[in-house]
Amino acid sequence: MANQHKEILLIEINLLPSEFRRTKFDLSWLSDVRVIWSTFVLIFVVLFLSGVYYYVTETTGELERAVEQTKLAVEKERPLLEKIKELDAKLAGIKQKSDALRSIQVSRKRWVLLFEDLSTALPQGTWITGIAQEGSQMDITGLTWNFDEVARYMLKLEQKESVTEIILTSISATKVNNEDAYNFSLKVGFNPNLGMEDGVR
Repeated sequence: MANQHKEILLIEINLLPSEFRRTKFDLSWLSDVRVIWSTFVLIFVVLFLSGVYYYVTETTGELERAVEQTKLAVEKERPLLEKIKELDAKLAGIKQKSDALRSIQVSRKRWVLLFEDLSTALPQGTWITGIAQEGSQMDITGLTWNFDEVARYMLKLEQKESVTEIILTSISATKVNNEDAYNFSLKVGFNPNLGMEDGVR
């Protein structure tokens, strides 16, 4: 029984001359689980990166083709776009001229109506000596023989549709041909829609 349990020791001796000896490679590491899994992971990563590269390349190619098609379409329609720009420029010029003519007509009608209201509201013995416009307001200077006529003139102007506000800025006594008179200044705001088609009168 003791002989059956003896271990047999095998020793391999290479008796070939050194010039004929071949080195025996140890390939047992190929069966290592860690090496196998590492190889699988590496193959998966390579395949995944290859797929991503292929997808990006195809997508980029499609986008470039779409850009080229868009450029070709734009170049094809360029003559039409140029004509549209020319028409837009002509329409803008026509509109500018039309607005200028309309502004002249409105301005002329506005001043006719405004001066009509300013003159018809003047009491007897009262004169307008100067008018200066600033935006939608006017500075009016005048002369009157009677102090009360200034207040009467302001009340009449307030009743006009063309006037939005009226303020007495100054009044002072003076002499005209050795007779007592009064210089006065008014600030009058007029309706900006005066003379417009959908405005006042």
